[in-house]
Amino acid sequence: MSNELTLKIIRYFIIAMLFIFLMTIQGISNRREAQQIIFMLVLISLFSLIVKNVWITLFILWTVFLYAFFKFEQGSIYLSNIFLGSILYFITKISFKKEHINLFINAFLWFVVINIFYMAIQLSGYDFIFQQVVYPALDKRIINNTIPSGFMGHISLMSILMAMTIPLLATRGSKLALTGAFGLFIPLYISYTSLSFLMGIIGLLFVLYYKIPKRIWIIVVATLILAGSLYFVFVDRPNDRRLVQWNTLLKHCMIHPVTGWGLDSYRNISVRKNFNFLDHELNFVDVVNKTTGGMPRDMRFIRYWDNPHNLYISLFFEFGIIGLFLLFGYLRQDAIRFKNAVKMPNVIGLAGFIIVLLGVSIGHFPIFLARFIIFIIPLVALFEVATN
Repeated sequence: MSNELTLKIIRYFIIAMLFIFLMTIQGISNRREAQQIIFMLVLISLFSLIVKNVWITLFILWTVFLYAFFKFEQGSIYLSNIFLGSILYFITKISFKKEHINLFINAFLWFVVINIFYMAIQLSGYDFIFQQVVYPALDKRIINNTIPSGFMGHISLMSILMAMTIPLLATRGSKLALTGAFGLFIPLYISYTSLSFLMGIIGLLFVLYYKIPKRIWIIVVATLILAGSLYFVFVDRPNDRRLVQWNTLLKHCMIHPVTGWGLDSYRNISVRKNFNFLDHELNFVDVVNKTTGGMPRDMRFIRYWDNPHNLYISLFFEFGIIGLFLLFGYLRQDAIRFKNAVKMPNVIGLAGFIIVLLGVSIGHFPIFLARFIIFIIPLVALFEVATN
């Protein structure tokens, strides 16, 4: 779509909004509420036209459609977060030029360094932000946190941060930076998160492919494969609990393959979905809890999944096959950009970052967390800037 056509569409829609007093939504008795929803959806749709990335535009419009298609019952948090995320993406693109990319990457790397220092503080038992909750004999107690989760609040999230940092640090150009990239496998090792460890290896190998002679690269590949295999066998062997869950989810995805079950439908109960997905059941025998008078008491806890822990299945379940198609269309566009770009350090590092993000998203959900979005969206947008 040409720039002039886009501006013409926006102008006519803004003029049409003068007559919003004539508009309503069937099923919503409060005309003021209906007009507020119309106003919000039109503005979000108009903003999508100026992002200048067809796949992001289509994804925003598909989100607006799903929110309306499922009668505005749920998903407002998805709609607002996707809208705000697209604003951050757009602002980053228009605020940063190629010569500014190092500024953000270096700031991000210093953020990671601060995280590592705080992890050392946590290991020393002086964590002043987070506390650790334990349940000895089902008695809830809060103790000093000694888990090295940094500012991420959870050790698996810390491992994701470290894995994402490796390709960016490895492209900084100095031997110290490359040594630091290898050194990040130390916090990855103590995180006991096999997927992050694997993606850290892949991110590093991706960068080294463009950085060192191919013969040495093959030796490094063999070494890291051996290290990864030993990690999976002796440190953190993946379990199949999530595989069982994903299999169940995919069967449900096929019930509504085009539109999915709706925005934010996975963790919520609605008219169309009157169930949640069971994680597991726990049975305990309380032998010391004072509320029982010292008598044994059987206790049963039911835990449900609040997220599929898989970005692709999550998109399929909540956005349908079209949501997946739009994601892969965007990734194909990025792959073409990388293929045609001059392989400068920032291009390679940002591409490696995206590869790690896509890999860890198979078993985690960083893109759903604000603490990750604040740097994921700018770094992905900067890849577009770097490859223009």
